[in-house]
Amino acid sequence: MPIDPARLHPPPVGLDACESCIYRTSGTPAICFACCSGRAAPVRQVGCRVCGQPLDGGCCPNTVCGFADRGFSRIYTISERSEEMWGAVYRYKYGEDRSWAAVLGRILVGYLEEHRQEMARFDVITTGAIYVGPRAIRLWDYLRLVLEAAGRAGPGWPFAPGLIAKSGPTGRFLGIGVEARREIAEGELRSLLSVPEPERVAGGRVLVVDDVYSEGFSLREMARALLHAGATEVAGLVFTRRKGG
Repeated sequence: MPIDPARLHPPPVGLDACESCIYRTSGTPAICFACCSGRAAPVRQVGCRVCGQPLDGGCCPNTVCGFADRGFSRIYTISERSEEMWGAVYRYKYGEDRSWAAVLGRILVGYLEEHRQEMARFDVITTGAIYVGPRAIRLWDYLRLVLEAAGRAGPGWPFAPGLIAKSGPTGRFLGIGVEARREIAEGELRSLLSVPEPERVAGGRVLVVDDVYSEGFSLREMARALLHAGATEVAGLVFTRRKGG
């Protein structure tokens, strides 16, 4: 049975005030996931069969969901409270507040546990590819830290960060248009991605964890690399959806 955060004493204070929350260091995956996901009744709208986002004029607003060659089967989203979750991701990823890794790791495990019937079919859970070498935009792998924290909070899940390698920097995706994103993804990014240990994904279903889903161009390239390495299915799991994120 999912936790109702309003019934906890004291209740969690939400992502915007997470730094002052009593559960910041002592929360369980179930508590932290319930806090960020909320318990409001879902809005009944027709959603995209790939990412679940409400359709806009019959079409998904996320470009790659409509591609026949997108490579990935589904996108799962941890929180529909996109502004709050983006704020947390931003403070972690761009503000470099690494204390968020433990919180996001618990949230991730909470989501997996609540959706165990669906998520347990994946053979391995890995991170989106991040380059941290010379000329990198940032010199730390923020997704690896989250998965390592998730491994401590939920050791029964098949976490394996870093199965997709990125051998150099690419243009920055934040704040640029759709066509510019596609050009970077299909050019620079595609040429830099690899799966160094294909035997770890061959014949298996792979779930790729990333921070946000904007259009799907990066995940498409990572799915392409994983399928080429022998994976039978690739899906994505993101903390939230955000255009231009």
